[in-house]
Amino acid sequence: MSGRLAGYAAEIERYLRGESVKREELDDDKSVTGSGRAASEFQAMKSYELTGGGVRLGQGQAGWTVGGGRNAARSSPGGTGVAGSAMFSRAPKSAMAASSPRAPSAPIMVYGATLAGFRPEEEEEDWKRRGGGGRGAGRASATGREARAGYQARAVAARAGYAAGAQPAVFKVMPNPPSTREAAARLLNYIGKREDEKGEKHDIEIFDEDGQMLATGGARKAFLETFCETFEPPLENTNFLEVRFELASEVTDAAVSEALNKAFGAKPFIYAQDGQTVEVYAHTDERAGPLAKVLAGGREDSRSKALDKIEARLSEAMGAAGVVARAEVTAAVSREPKAKYFLQKFIRTHSQVCHANGDPVPGVKNSTKAAASVYEQWRPQFSGRERRNAYHLLFSARAGTDANAVMAAARAVLEERAPGYKFVLAHHKDTKHVHIHAMVQARSADGERLKFYKPDLAAWRETFAEKARENGIAMVATRRMDHAMTRPFTKEHAGAYSRAQSDPRYQVSARTVERVEAKRQRRLDGQSLVVNGDAIAIAWQKTVTTMRTAGIVGQALTAAESIGNNFLQLRRDREGQPGPAADRGADQSGQKSFLSHPGMRELNALIGDLNMAQTPLEMRRQMARVNQALDNMRETLPPAHQGQFEQYREEVNDKMHDRLARLQFERQQQRRNGGGEEPIPEREARGGDLPTRDDPRRPVEPRTGTEQEKVSAKQKDANKQKARQSEEQDRKTQRSNDNDYER
Repeated sequence: MSGRLAGYAAEIERYLRGESVKREELDDDKSVTGSGRAASEFQAMKSYELTGGGVRLGQGQAGWTVGGGRNAARSSPGGTGVAGSAMFSRAPKSAMAASSPRAPSAPIMVYGATLAGFRPEEEEEDWKRRGGGGRGAGRASATGREARAGYQARAVAARAGYAAGAQPAVFKVMPNPPSTREAAARLLNYIGKREDEKGEKHDIEIFDEDGQMLATGGARKAFLETFCETFEPPLENTNFLEVRFELASEVTDAAVSEALNKAFGAKPFIYAQDGQTVEVYAHTDERAGPLAKVLAGGREDSRSKALDKIEARLSEAMGAAGVVARAEVTAAVSREPKAKYFLQKFIRTHSQVCHANGDPVPGVKNSTKAAASVYEQWRPQFSGRERRNAYHLLFSARAGTDANAVMAAARAVLEERAPGYKFVLAHHKDTKHVHIHAMVQARSADGERLKFYKPDLAAWRETFAEKARENGIAMVATRRMDHAMTRPFTKEHAGAYSRAQSDPRYQVSARTVERVEAKRQRRLDGQSLVVNGDAIAIAWQKTVTTMRTAGIVGQALTAAESIGNNFLQLRRDREGQPGPAADRGADQSGQKSFLSHPGMRELNALIGDLNMAQTPLEMRRQMARVNQALDNMRETLPPAHQGQFEQYREEVNDKMHDRLARLQFERQQQRRNGGGEEPIPEREARGGDLPTRDDPRRPVEPRTGTEQEKVSAKQKDANKQKARQSEEQDRKTQRSNDNDYER
């Protein structure tokens, strides 16, 4: 492959030196065409689906590599007046009005050459050498190996393109999406209007999914009518609890009513008292579906503490009102038909039922009518939850980027990632950088829902970078970890920060200020450098190796080498110098923290290998190795460092479980979309603890009684910690109550 890439690398060198590259030379150069064909073949072979729709790895890259920009689609929605809109409406949907072809830029050429020069067989061997797969790796299907190689190939090529000067792709899903027709109208008005120099708002060009410009108010109103046809009404909160209170002593009816009102607040409820037992049926803001599942399965067999917290809160509120009582949740229901049935049953089974104010419920002899009347009285007090009916998306590029090309790329992304969904696009020119706003349906006419989980966001960003390269924009989809950048801030953070700057009376937390300023000043994340510095440097070294294999030399290669070396040096400097991240484990005597422990190098390498896991089972095995390394470190640390080390360990495990949850979600999506059997049976890892690390190079030695006791105690601690982590992860990954269980 290196022979084919020789001529291609020479063209890149000429481009980097500033020499002109003629269009005719690119068309006639067989080496360029050969390398393009190699890239195309590799990309077609390594097509990878992150989620159901998938990301076609090489569709765009092959187009510009083979043709040298021949398929670079260019949009022309920037024209004014009717002429511009007519030309735009006649253009094809995926490639609006094509402009004259031109040679690809150096970063795009570097990206394509690196992608073509990536060797998946070497990546597979390196992955196995680091312990990837473990027992049962031979059963991994070709799809799993291709997915892993495809992911690594794109990551390496993106880093190479970034070193050559490509800009990172920026794609955002904006908060507070429109859920009603009124909200969609407000967002359409925001997208389609901008202020001029005098501060007066005027209509700007916006285009729908068919490429038609919505130039008049009537056209926008008609579009909004069809856009909102798939909107669903808001969901009512129909969560109810049945609670039994055991009173510690006799209490008057007035005192019971007053205490219940303080315990349940403004929530509607009815109750019935029989001696020192008070039964209550009440509306609640708690999610009753998971509570009902716990009650049905037996509280003693569940790790959930939600019921205990609710009961403790109610008992405490009753005690604060002067009534000592012990609360017990006996039933939970979350769907309206079941809620009405349980309400009717409550009225039917109790002789005297009272409203929250102490007045008796009339007509209890006919429980059906009485329950219907009570429910309708309560309905205005139910808090609603809006459905997600649309999304507000943002595609951004650096200042000076061709806005028409960004518009064409954004349109191509929507056509590929959201086919069948109505949308509008508009370019806002009132900022230095180029950004395209889009409003997209969350549900198509066929009933398919558009969702944005973390894997979806990564897939959309990669597709945006791919379509941008098709349109001649040097753009790549890098990861935040590749640059050790700080976390981005939200719109709420920016608003709070701005108000605090303009009004000294407005208070904002120091953490919010630090987050906004760190991102705007492009600071590096010190903790990421300490924890993942070696892994980041290794990733850049792998990029440099692949670039050399592809025959790339000069400024791009030098930049990639410098980035990797700088990260390695920064990580070492950060580890040795006092600071918020490196100093958190130092004791009062000034000794170095646990981060200077010799085992940190091995631990960081294992943490870096976590990104190589492509199945939940592989991730669990990698997690077991990381926890084994953490156990080894804990045994050799001084007591002064144990507390900070445990906090560090908890953070590492939180991140590992987050990635495990994402892999489990991806596996579930593959099954739903007909992905077939999972390459490595996940059932081997279910129902048990994480497997321990097996090292065949070490002979098994018999343990003494003292060593066996230490191992047992250590295993018990690990099991307790894993149980806590599993419980926390269950809460994090609980997304909906579609499968409700009632008792």
